[in-house]
Amino acid sequence: MISFVEKGWQAIFEHNGLGSFDALWNLQADWFEPPNQRRGGWSGVSRIVLPSPDGSEETVFLKRQENHTRKTWRHPISREPTFRSEARNLRLLNSRGISAPHMIYYAERKSPKGWQVILATRELKDYLPLDVLIERWYRDDWGKHREQRRKVIPRTAAVLSKLHKLRLAHNAMHAKHLFIQEQTGAACLIDLEKMRARLTRRQAMLRDLDSFNRRTARISRTDRLRFLLCYMGKQSVDDEVRAVWRRLEAMAEHKYAGRR
Repeated sequence: MISFVEKGWQAIFEHNGLGSFDALWNLQADWFEPPNQRRGGWSGVSRIVLPSPDGSEETVFLKRQENHTRKTWRHPISREPTFRSEARNLRLLNSRGISAPHMIYYAERKSPKGWQVILATRELKDYLPLDVLIERWYRDDWGKHREQRRKVIPRTAAVLSKLHKLRLAHNAMHAKHLFIQEQTGAACLIDLEKMRARLTRRQAMLRDLDSFNRRTARISRTDRLRFLLCYMGKQSVDDEVRAVWRRLEAMAEHKYAGRR
């Protein structure tokens, strides 16, 4: 993919004087978080509000990177921009109905400094990172947030289950990479540049659930089991659930043992 603009968005960009790559690239906007300086280049995100021709407003996350590349099986020597794989993955999930940010713009070009890439998505309104919610539940009183947890757990499990049914693994399944809508419990995957296909659904499942399990240390054992039951579509614990639970425990113990 070299360039993409979602239907209707070119008019919005032009209405704001941002109808070209140069205009978006040179836009002066505060960084939403400090730019990432690595891989011989940089990558950063800005949050911008764009008035529409009809008088409404759209909030957009504008991601820009320069010479921020990595080796892939497609490009083992020449390397490719990291945003290119993220854009591919966003379009795939957007087309399959799996909750992920809605991509509205992607473009790339070669410059004397290397690849320059722009990726823009619509803001996820009223969403919070799961790690922020977990910290709140832990700080305030775990039992006090029981109803919210019972909304979040099945929706989170459902998103990951749908992903893995396609034999896709997120490959960086941290709680901060799951955004949750507080009122409904709806879950959305973000930071998809490392997402890859696996040979089997089980491989995708174990890769992500192991990572997710180890990076949500404050989640209670009961809620972990509730999550696994929802993920596997089970009403109660059976031999299949026990086997996956034991496998995840063994994987975690192996990782922790390697750090001692």
